[in-house]
Amino acid sequence: MTDRRPVTDWAASAFERRLGAAYEAGDIALCLSMLRDTELALPVPPDGDAAWPTITAPDRVWLPAYTSVEAMRAATGLSRVRITSLVELAAGWPDPRWGLAVNPGLPVRFLLEPGTVARLAVPTLAQDRRAEPEPALPVVQKPLTPHDLRAYLGEGESRVSGYCHHALDVAHVATPAVLADALGRGADDGLLSGEGSLFLLRWRTVGLNLYRTPYGGTHEAGMAAVAGWVIEEPPFAGMGLAPNVDSLVREYKVDAVRLPHGSEIVELTAAGTETVRAVYDGDLGRWMPGEHPAQAPAQATASCYRARWRGAGFPANPDPGHDGLLIRLLGDGPADGFEERAPGRFVRSVPAEECEAVFHVTRVCAWRGAPCLVRDERAGELLLEYTGGRLPVARALGMERIERGVHRRWVARAEVSEVREHAEPLDLGLGALT
Repeated sequence: MTDRRPVTDWAASAFERRLGAAYEAGDIALCLSMLRDTELALPVPPDGDAAWPTITAPDRVWLPAYTSVEAMRAATGLSRVRITSLVELAAGWPDPRWGLAVNPGLPVRFLLEPGTVARLAVPTLAQDRRAEPEPALPVVQKPLTPHDLRAYLGEGESRVSGYCHHALDVAHVATPAVLADALGRGADDGLLSGEGSLFLLRWRTVGLNLYRTPYGGTHEAGMAAVAGWVIEEPPFAGMGLAPNVDSLVREYKVDAVRLPHGSEIVELTAAGTETVRAVYDGDLGRWMPGEHPAQAPAQATASCYRARWRGAGFPANPDPGHDGLLIRLLGDGPADGFEERAPGRFVRSVPAEECEAVFHVTRVCAWRGAPCLVRDERAGELLLEYTGGRLPVARALGMERIERGVHRRWVARAEVSEVREHAEPLDLGLGALT
């Protein structure tokens, strides 16, 4: 009987010794969390012809990467190297069917399926908050076209659908054209005004579970390879990042999410200055200020919030200010602690942690077997928005493409089944702070 070589013998650094110890202890979760944040060394073939070094196995093609240059040289004998990170790899992942082989040929090695690579590189918003708790909720934003701007400021729209991105990831970007490029948006998207400005819808994320990371692909096989839920038109990374391999911008997909109190419409000028053009007052249901303050849209088909406080239910209006999350309870008459903000509109603010539950409420339905929500209605018809995330399905349903990831269609009310109110309990991220 021979002695087994300790797995730490190969290690060239303190990080690799800790990784080896976790591996030997069977703590794979710790190993994966360590790999998420470390630099990786990719071998570069001597001839330099191959853009990506690969290992072809019977089950799939694997992309080899090592936890240090020393580990790579010990395993491969190669000296040329490319230093990268897991998130940088995800941004330019060459094929959704490929996997990542970490440290192949060494005692401590891992085979990561593409879905694992995506989720390690780009965790969900809730996972990010648990990993790095902050008192203030994350800020996201979305560029607005002139049509979008009219809908919000001229028609009183206060819901948001489609793709938004993490504002922190583009905080260093100072000009409209560079920001649009970082998000993978081209000149033909019509985002820039005649003066070269870009308007942004910006808000804090109340209900982390409403902001879904869009794992998927541009076809069924790509979506399945990463165990995702989205099939989107190219360019689409499918790894939870905006479609620009030179940028690392986390993006999220939302379906008719009602904006919280204090959401902003910001103008980023060609000179790189920001001006807040409007602020959403959720108590009154309108954007303020502005030359033409918009009236609140009809509530019959709109998304809304509700809260349960002291055993009673209230229409609600989340207020994610910098001092913590407040829930503004709404009433139609005088009551203890409620302040009248407008005729027939009374408000009481309570800390979110005092509420037993907070819900985001929508009307959902099924049409021709596809999941949808109800955006609006008129005589005998409903305006449906497809929520299944699969572009081929939206096209087969004859939905109109409003923007990337948003498809709607007016249909006869009699054709729609299972129309009901859906109250989604919200993950307010409060547990991460305790």
